[in-house]
Amino acid sequence: MNNWISAIAALVLAYAAGADWRGEMPGNVAALRPNERTASVYHSYEFEPIADTPPPDGFKPFYISHYGRHGSRNLTGSAVSDVMNALEKADKRGALTETGRSLLADVRKIAAVHHEMSGQLAARGAWEHRRLARRMAERFPEVFARPRRVRCRSSVSPRVLISQANFTMALKDAAPQLDFDFATGERHHKIINPLHWARMDKPDVATRSEKIVESFARDWIDPKPLVRRIFTAGNPPKKPLKFARALFECASICQCCRCELDGLDIYRFFEAGEIDALSRTLSARHYLAMGNSEEFGAFVSASEAPLARDIAARAEAAIADDRIAADLRFGHDSGLWPLAGFLELEGPGDRVKAADSPSACPAWKWLPMAANFQMILYRNAQGEILVKFLWNEREMRLRGVKPVSGPYYRWSDVHVLHPRAAN
Repeated sequence: MNNWISAIAALVLAYAAGADWRGEMPGNVAALRPNERTASVYHSYEFEPIADTPPPDGFKPFYISHYGRHGSRNLTGSAVSDVMNALEKADKRGALTETGRSLLADVRKIAAVHHEMSGQLAARGAWEHRRLARRMAERFPEVFARPRRVRCRSSVSPRVLISQANFTMALKDAAPQLDFDFATGERHHKIINPLHWARMDKPDVATRSEKIVESFARDWIDPKPLVRRIFTAGNPPKKPLKFARALFECASICQCCRCELDGLDIYRFFEAGEIDALSRTLSARHYLAMGNSEEFGAFVSASEAPLARDIAARAEAAIADDRIAADLRFGHDSGLWPLAGFLELEGPGDRVKAADSPSACPAWKWLPMAANFQMILYRNAQGEILVKFLWNEREMRLRGVKPVSGPYYRWSDVHVLHPRAAN
């Protein structure tokens, strides 16, 4: 590996102190706990057992195209500070109940972890990418069995760069003979996360989307019982609904920071019905923004054309050059989920109304932290190419394309990606 990755490797080892990057994190960090699937895109990755449908006789994997969202991280935005400010102001006035004072003590712990670390990768996020890389190497040993190139590119975000470093370090450890190339910068970021720039060109979409979400929040969430349990009579926060939604984000992120917060649970301050209403609102918000919704799915999915062209072109280069083993991309939720709609993957690419999406196309399932897309190319002795698509390591089907067998498609039949078939 070159000097760049060596420097990042040192940073990662310092960042993830206390974790053996070749092994597991201290404690059972992967175990699913109550309510954690209510966290929408803040849900940490679930490592399920891997099962592969055997490819047709004579076909073996030779190339992987991968897109990985960064791993579990701290919150971005103002939710932590909004909740802290509301609770501390009330505490100074003596306007917190006993439950409210207990909540304030817990939120102070979250704020301490987030101090000058907004949006940064958590120890669990680093571990997620190390484990994902090991599983990839174990699942497709033929791809990495001899000296070959792995081309890596990432967004400019520190949490993404450190996710990439953890992934590639673990893959290099599993297959020392690989040679890695790395690239980042705004030019690459625009390819990896094209929806971000598409939104900038059409800001009215985000405005209309937020109005829809606000209407869901008003219809689904009653913040009054929660507020009464936390604040004394006559002393509610100025915006109770905003407070409830921000507090729920604080509860949701605790699983991502499980190591740093020693298993802190904020869900205990909510009733079951409140969790359900807040979770549905959060999931619908993220699906509307990044999924293939009936409302904005055409715009969101179409934005992925630059990324799809890049995936196709690099796959074609790998078909022509056997020295290339993989292309690894590391980015964000807004770069990843729209790809499922563009490719028309059954499941993560389903098009439904946003109001129905929390159950019909839930964000926790398709877009958790460290969510990933993998395209695996197979070849036989005659040079025929098949392709299989994975989402969060699960085999996926394409809508409207007939497979050769199981989840395996002819590369030439995948018109949205195959350059010659599209012309």
